[in-house]
Amino acid sequence: MREVIVVGDANVDIVVQYPRFLDEQRTRVVWPNPEVLGGGTSSNTAAALARLGVGCAFVGTVGDDANGRFARDELASLGVDVSGLVVDPELNTVGVFAFVDERGERYLWGWPREKRSFTVLDEKRVDFDRVRSASWVHSSGMSLVYDTSARSTITRIFHEAHEAGVPTSFDLNLRVDEGVLDPDFAEALDAIMGDVTYLLGSGPEEFAYLGSGTWEENALSLATGGRTVVARDGANGSIGMRDGEVVRAGAYRVEVEDTIGAGDVYNAGFIFALLDGGDLRDALRLGNAVSGYSVARKGARNTPSSDELVSFMKDHQI
Repeated sequence: MREVIVVGDANVDIVVQYPRFLDEQRTRVVWPNPEVLGGGTSSNTAAALARLGVGCAFVGTVGDDANGRFARDELASLGVDVSGLVVDPELNTVGVFAFVDERGERYLWGWPREKRSFTVLDEKRVDFDRVRSASWVHSSGMSLVYDTSARSTITRIFHEAHEAGVPTSFDLNLRVDEGVLDPDFAEALDAIMGDVTYLLGSGPEEFAYLGSGTWEENALSLATGGRTVVARDGANGSIGMRDGEVVRAGAYRVEVEDTIGAGDVYNAGFIFALLDGGDLRDALRLGNAVSGYSVARKGARNTPSSDELVSFMKDHQI
């Protein structure tokens, strides 16, 4: 049976929509109710894979707190194997406040800011035999941000998987401050890059900082040695690059509710397509479709089943 191992961050999203003003004087106001949902760049991908019917196991760390219990229970309820999710009572599970404006764009702020569980992953708690026998391994740059055990353990997981011939995918989630890529993060990215089969990220927001050319030129320069690079470009769809080949797929047109986790769930559609025997173009299309389905709904966990995905693609033909 195929199994995807997703490793990285699990947390809780507190989605707070901006108030909606019903008149120019701003005297009539609608105050949407906040919602608490499962979140985390890696766990969003795991949850979306499970919804698509893909066997999925999550590896990471949460605190023994309300947020941690919520994150763990919600993943388990979706069918994700959480036996590799460590619960550490000394750590805090982050709650991410996702403020959503009238266009559906989100602005994120995580709290608490200390002893954060996503930065910790003890390699002694990782089943490396399971990693080496997996069908796929996926992670995100979120857990490589800091020079902690999560960074070193995920780097080793990718190396072990790659050496065993297991496809790996990595979503950048770059740390950029005032237009400059954090040099420590860049070093961590270099360390894992040789073991990445599929590199995914936002074109204008991330690949723009990975070289001196345009974001497309930078992305293409990384698509070498058998590595496939996928650049997501919002309403323009996504682009796949591999050894000089460039493949494009358009976005599905929907009315955007919010963009929380849009890239995370895109990754699930992309992986699902390739595991199902599709080619690069198929993977781009399914990634776009899962993302399009999600952004038309609230939160990152409103993703389609495989049947719902088929219906969505029929109803929104490009």
